[in-house]
Amino acid sequence: MTTMTVRPVGARVVAYVAGGCLIAMFAVIAVALSPEVRSGFTPSQVGTLVLMLAVVLAVLWGIARSTVRTDESGIHVRNGYRSHHVPWADARTVSFGGGTPWGVLETVDGASIAMIAIQGSDGQYARTAVQLLRTEIVARH
Repeated sequence: MTTMTVRPVGARVVAYVAGGCLIAMFAVIAVALSPEVRSGFTPSQVGTLVLMLAVVLAVLWGIARSTVRTDESGIHVRNGYRSHHVPWADARTVSFGGGTPWGVLETVDGASIAMIAIQGSDGQYARTAVQLLRTEIVARH
């Protein structure tokens, strides 16, 4: 078995474009404000704006970095800033569709792990990834 890595396509593009637009918007507004208006901002107000930008960028980065990776030891799922490792023996199946926007890894102990990297909006790319994961799980049992 070769390793497989799945990353969201549409969500990653949206995250990068939205992040770039937010940074550009903040920069343009900062430059476009007159010195009189800029001098009216307190350090805490500027800090709040920078913190809000940082939080939004952190959320977008978390979405963009979501991955599902397989190797000899099992399935590695990274959703934003949280990671899961499921050994092949513990993986039962991957469900997809039925109203969920992403794939779900189901384990033999009944746990369900969302796989944000496999987005329904990615169409055939996502369906192919799910089919490959299902095939590999069956082959490993």
